[in-house]
Order: sequence, then C-alpha cells, then structure tokens
Amino acid sequence: MPESDAVPNERFREARIRLFGSRQALADAVNQLVPDAYRISDNDIGKIERGQVTWPRQPRRDAYRQTLQAATDQDLGFFDRREQQPGAGQSLTRHAAGNLALLTQHRVPTSTGAVPKQVVNQRLDGEILRRAPWEIALTETQGGRLSADATTHVLATPAGRALPGLEIPAQLHPAVHNDKIVVQIPAGYAADPFLHRPGRTLVVGQTLADDPGAYLLDSRHARRMLRGAPLDARLIVPSAYRLDELTYALLWAVANFDAELLADDAALAAGLRDAASYTALRRSAASRDIATDLSPASFMWLGSQFCADHILRHASDLTSPPLFWTREQSGEQAAAWLLFTHKHDYLRATATTGGGATRVFCVPEAAVTSSPAGERALLLLAVALMESHGITTTTTDTAELAAIPGFVLDPENTAITATWIGADGIWYVDVTDNHGTLREYTDAAGHAAHHSVTAAPTPTLRLRHLADYLDLDWAWLSVRCRELGAAGTSGIAQPRSRLLSLDGVDRACRFVAACAGDRD
Repeated sequence: MPESDAVPNERFREARIRLFGSRQALADAVNQLVPDAYRISDNDIGKIERGQVTWPRQPRRDAYRQTLQAATDQDLGFFDRREQQPGAGQSLTRHAAGNLALLTQHRVPTSTGAVPKQVVNQRLDGEILRRAPWEIALTETQGGRLSADATTHVLATPAGRALPGLEIPAQLHPAVHNDKIVVQIPAGYAADPFLHRPGRTLVVGQTLADDPGAYLLDSRHARRMLRGAPLDARLIVPSAYRLDELTYALLWAVANFDAELLADDAALAAGLRDAASYTALRRSAASRDIATDLSPASFMWLGSQFCADHILRHASDLTSPPLFWTREQSGEQAAAWLLFTHKHDYLRATATTGGGATRVFCVPEAAVTSSPAGERALLLLAVALMESHGITTTTTDTAELAAIPGFVLDPENTAITATWIGADGIWYVDVTDNHGTLREYTDAAGHAAHHSVTAAPTPTLRLRHLADYLDLDWAWLSVRCRELGAAGTSGIAQPRSRLLSLDGVDRACRFVAACAGDRD
C-alpha cells in the first residue's frame, strides 16, 4: 500500500510503547515465537504502525497477540484490506469473498453412487489453509489420535481469468515433523488404488503437534518413493512442501493449466497446423475461429507460442540490444513464463542473442491490490526467472501504459509487436520501421524507466523493490524459495502435459534464494 494512502495503526503502536518501548524489543520478543521464515525486524513493525501492513501473516499475528496481550487481531488494529475490495466474484483474484478455509461436506457422484467427501474451500490471499488441514484431521480423531485409514478429500482451487478451477482428490494421513515430514501411511500403501488413479491426486501429511501444518506430495511422486519399499514403509516428505500461499498458487496454476492443455491436446495440434499458414507474414492477427474448441487456457498457450516464434523469426532484424515490453500483470498471466516449455526455450534464446537486453513490466497498483499473495509471488518469480538469464527488468506502475501491446524495440531500426495478452483474437504480431510506432514505443519505454518502482543497479535490489511494491514479505519469500529450490517442486505439482515444465519455477526459486544471500 502506498504510504500516502495508509492510515497509522495507533492501537498497535500504543500497545508496543506500553509493553516494550522500542520496536526492536518487540521484534526480539516476537522472533522467539515464530519459525525462521516469519522472523521480523524493527522495520516490519514500523510498516504496521504506519499502516502500510494491515494484515501480517498468521504466525506473526499470533505472536503479536501473545506478546502484546491482545485477545483478537482487531484489538491490535489488524484488518485484511482485500476483504474490503468491492465486488465478490469467484475468480482467483476475487476469491477473498467467503470464509477462510471453510471445511464443508460435499457429495461427489461416483460409479458406486454419491460418496461424501470433504472439500477445503480455499481463499488464496492472507492465510492460505493455515488451520484447515489439521482441523480436518481433528474431526477424524478418536481420543486425540488420527486413524491410520485415510479419508478422501478434495482440495478445491478457484477459477481465475482463464483457468476454470478444479478439485484435486487428496488423502490425508497423520505425520510427525522431524528434520523432514514422516507421513504415517497404512501398510501396503504402495498398492492402494488411490495412488493409481488416473489424473492428479495428492497425498497430504498433517502434523498436529507444536507446529501444525499440511505437507503435500504428488501421488505419482509418492508411487515412485514407495516402489520396492517394505510394506510398513513411511513416506518422507520435504518440509519445503508445506501448504501455504506459494505452494498453493503453484499447485493451482500447474493443475489447472495441466488439465486444460491435456483436454485440448488434439485441438491444440490442429491449431498449430492452422497457425503455420501465418508464419510467412510480417503482420497477422488470428481470430479464435481457427481453434473454436480450445479453452481460454489453451488460447493462452497457442497465442504465447506463436508470439514467441514470431519474435525469434525476426530477431535478426534487430541491430542493438533490444528492449522487451511485457504485458503480464497477474500471477496467472506470468505463470506462462514459469510453466510453458516453449517460454523456457524462447527466454534462453533471447537472453543469448540479445546481450544487454531489458524487459519492462507495467503493473498498475490496481492489479496489485486485486491480486492475492500467491499470484503476486508467481509474478515475482517470473521476473526473477528473467533476471536469472541476465535480462535486466524494470517495473512501472503507470496505469496509462497498461494498454501498450507487447513489443521488442530496437529504437534506431525496428519494432517487433507480439502480443497475446489483451489481444482481440489469439494474437497480434507485426514488424515495422514506421517512425510513429518507433516513437510511441520509445516514449513508453523512456517513461517506464523514469517511473520505475524497482530501479536499482543489481538484480537483488530490483527483486527486493519489487517484493515491496507487490506487498510480499521478502524474508518469508526468500526462505520458502531456498527450501523449494533445494527440494525441487516436482514432488508437489508434477505436470502431466508435455507442454509444461517446472524448470523455470525451480530456477527462479534458486535465483531468489541466491539473491537473498547477496548483501546488495
């Protein structure tokens, strides 16, 4: 939240002064109560008191209530400003409507009739499933102990702008937290029909002791781990696979894109064949009539593929290090960079052939405030992926530039337009040396450079500034990226489609972790 729009939190400040005096004294007390990923500084407390942060993450809120002797979050002046956003749609960015992580009964028809299942009704911003997993377990507990027999639940993911939302079957098992998560599965679980169901399913280990949490494992990964193991083997899950905003957003994006691209595989192949007739043209715009049966997510993939190929076909027209203008404003759009296999090839090619390249993002403040934390984290990871390839990024918040199409600019020679986000059809591409177009794109790039919210001399500082602008906790995010980068993310959300890969996600996580250790 911009400081000019913030309202100081006097309740919190008065409690801090009365009980601890200095901000540092309160920070020291809070850090005794929270995991390392949620440690705070006196600067974090200053942000709360200035009203820039109104809804700290739950482990921090719990610690604040305890140290400041408050019964409720409201007693400390905390509130979730995203609950106050107008409109209550069901898309990913507006999924703040409704209660947090509600557990409801849901009857799902099967071949044997209607079978009761549990549905975790997710909210992506704020506290993503902080309590619900162990509350589910406690409802199945007899005398304080979980039964070893798993109950099938579903993890519900909401719809986004293009992603339809889906329910992922999950089995919940008790777990203990040592250095890793040891999941207490039933004997002979390797042969359990649940692990061999077609499609995506999850095995979830739940810890119920001092640090309750839910830890995810893709069932295909679980099968591999149990292959050839003794009947009484336990599943070992990395603690990095804890369900939180970041892992949930990753699972949401992978599972939804995966399902849509697999369902449209034959239609996508036909769409690619039809798109081939456009490749000889320097300018083209394809309507959605060339692939009427595709889902919105598949249109995203096809448009992205064609635009990437168009730029690479005409890269030889560029005579100086290019400037790229990127239209992604949300995590759903930015997930294309992290997940689409052709994006990885394109990014490597443009980073290699365009040494000294710059890439500009235009992310107006409205796009930030309407996006949940998980989506904002995906957007930051996409930027980190580009920085990892040696591409300098900058982000402007100038809303008036949001309608500029995606382009690649050689200011003295050529502009390559290639846009699929916001296009009327599947894509719009062009190659031109028109002076007016070159001037328009040059002016936009110059304005963005002078109105950047991330301007800094190093990738580390640029990513830190971006985290601040996106209202992401850099300390938390860098710890989670270090954990996930070390463990790899395929154990959580392994793609089934050949068109998707997690290589970009893993690379971006490792880069963020490296930046966090950089003193810059």
